[in-house]
Amino acid sequence: MTDLTTTTARDLLPEWRLALTSERKSPKTIALYLDAVGRYLTWTETQDLPPMRRTSLQTWITTMLAAGRSPSTARIRQQAVRRYAAWLLAVGHLDGAPFQGMTSPKLDQPVVDPLTVAQVRALLQTCQPEAADVPATARPLRHARDEAIIRLMAETGIRLSEVIALTAGDLDLATGLVTIRRGKGGRGRVIPIGQATATAIRTYLAVRTTQPHADREELWLGERRCGLAADALYRSLRRRAERAGITGFRPHRLRHTAAHRWLAAGGSESGLMAMAGWTRVEMLIRYTRANASERAAAEARRLDLGNL
Repeated sequence: MTDLTTTTARDLLPEWRLALTSERKSPKTIALYLDAVGRYLTWTETQDLPPMRRTSLQTWITTMLAAGRSPSTARIRQQAVRRYAAWLLAVGHLDGAPFQGMTSPKLDQPVVDPLTVAQVRALLQTCQPEAADVPATARPLRHARDEAIIRLMAETGIRLSEVIALTAGDLDLATGLVTIRRGKGGRGRVIPIGQATATAIRTYLAVRTTQPHADREELWLGERRCGLAADALYRSLRRRAERAGITGFRPHRLRHTAAHRWLAAGGSESGLMAMAGWTRVEMLIRYTRANASERAAAEARRLDLGNL
């Protein structure tokens, strides 16, 4: 079959979902792929264009970028469609590879400034009770929870999705270790935490035991008798950043912050890659670009190579 119709391509999506599941793709990845391909097929149907044509995909990407979508969004969606086409070819629904050799949209390389120590402290301050005589364990759940999470993210650079996936069984506070069972790309790792972070987690656990839904498997509880969802945590941290006077905040900035602080304190690049769960040095460069010149200047002063 050289030219699949949009209807046929849409009818085959459940079969592709099954294939992705059997490959142990994460639910998030599968949802991302299916959403992207679904959007593309809806667009080709509206435009009366054959979906498995190179010009159709190129036109969709161009239209998307012209409408103001970010290059990263366009890139992710284009890659999803190309993966779907590759699967269709592999299982015999296509005779050729319509998108072979097609390049992805070039990504911008924005500089993301890490938070300063003062900003991290201001963020943590929003988790404290207003009255000075309130014991830490008597704070509302959300305050104890968010302090523990902020400390964990700022110290280790753990991803928000990895935070949400934690269970109580992933913690070994006696040795200061946290196990991430399945990080990005299905890779797990063990990360160390310091005393301040461990203490904040213990405080949260003490508050957690008083909750009516404390028997849930998830480590982090929401306030509506359920586990904490990623979007709820995102909103909570954004609100705290606003109260702390931090502009342009996204939780992912804590990952940049942890990376910068690690290197600025003299930590090794290999150690940071292991801590962050990176397998490519390009990721290290990307996350530490903002203060690379500052670190280079400090290292040059230490080396003092001009002193001949």
